[in-house]
Amino acid sequence: MKVMSEKSGKSMRKRSDKLKGLQVITSQGIKFRHPMKDVHTASMIISGCGWVDTDDGIVLIDTLINKKAAKTTYDKIHEVSKGRIKYIIYTHGHGDHIGGCEVFMADKPEVIASKYLPARLDKYRMLAQHRNRISAQQFDLPEIKMPEKQIARIYSSVIYPTKTFLGEMTFKLGDKTFELHTTRAETDDACWVWIPEINAAFVGDLIIGSFPNIGNPWKPTRFALDWVKALEEVRAKEPEIIFASGAGIMYRDDDVSAVLDANIEAIRNMHDQVIDCINKDIHITEMIHKIQLPDHLKNNPHLAFLYSRPEFFVYNVYRWYHGYFDGNPANLLPRPEKEVMDEIYKIIGDPEKILNSAKDLFDQNQVQLGLQILDILIQADPENINARKLRIRMLKKLGSRDYCLMSRNAWVYFIKKDKKFIRSREKAKTN
Repeated sequence: MKVMSEKSGKSMRKRSDKLKGLQVITSQGIKFRHPMKDVHTASMIISGCGWVDTDDGIVLIDTLINKKAAKTTYDKIHEVSKGRIKYIIYTHGHGDHIGGCEVFMADKPEVIASKYLPARLDKYRMLAQHRNRISAQQFDLPEIKMPEKQIARIYSSVIYPTKTFLGEMTFKLGDKTFELHTTRAETDDACWVWIPEINAAFVGDLIIGSFPNIGNPWKPTRFALDWVKALEEVRAKEPEIIFASGAGIMYRDDDVSAVLDANIEAIRNMHDQVIDCINKDIHITEMIHKIQLPDHLKNNPHLAFLYSRPEFFVYNVYRWYHGYFDGNPANLLPRPEKEVMDEIYKIIGDPEKILNSAKDLFDQNQVQLGLQILDILIQADPENINARKLRIRMLKKLGSRDYCLMSRNAWVYFIKKDKKFIRSREKAKTN
């Protein structure tokens, strides 16, 4: 089973980037485009940026994911554009949007961002070890435990904004106006940019070329209602072109209204379904299976479940409006999960019963239910190799029909973890 990240990224771009006759130059995995007068973009599989030429310098929107990509792009900027970079705008504080900024500081630009962005960077520094662990699960990366000195060195190169704001901010540079709007969306520090002279919007990750990322099992709450209101504000501008996903994806002509309409309807419809379920006291574990996209949107090319998925959306909106208590008194002050599993295991009294029950559910294609039953045994007896082997089979089956990057990579992560555990125990026996 292969991780879907590269395939998913290519699929998003193939489906969404329908611009014709563009000059594309590839260097170190970066594609440079010049889609319209005075606008250039650089894109990678998981990151992108755009820059706008004016007759008094350059405005850069986002900075790619790392210094290597940024250096290639910096050189390209000064090859094709005149003047220096006067302003950098962060659309939000995720690493794939701010990671390359240090390179561009050679031009001594002003760095503009939401007032809330510095606190996000502080949080990332504080939770560096946790973020390494969850990134390994979410993106199928090696799990790296870094010493404090290394963490400090890495974060010493993170560029904080030199100017922050909330609400709206407008500045002019040369012949162009840049209207900046903060909102809460994928993060609480999101910002989108409108340039009226070219009738273009840079929307960051408000649009990602697939089902909107309004839900991530590893990350804090995303803001569905503010997100959709921001998209409605973008739509009201009637843009001719939209640069999305860090400017790595572009839409123009009919695609602009199509992608905006699809995202707006999907977010509003699913948000309202969650509200209705909360008011009806439907349990969250029922809610994630009950709530779906409207039928006419299920096969919409702008809403494919390539990165996030509806279940994650539902969990996310629920968490924003609902406390952790689910209405079951047994869950108000719960004992540690492993302690409860140990007691259930003692009652059953036979590991084979649990294994056989989980196998039966697997054979009946009730894999998720079987996985949860098997978890009783794995938590009570982590050394049970047969349970680990069965879990690998279950995770492979879940992954074989899952094209959502985040959930698929989670299955891959724990398959690798179980295989490593089994190999270590087998090696110990031979020694």
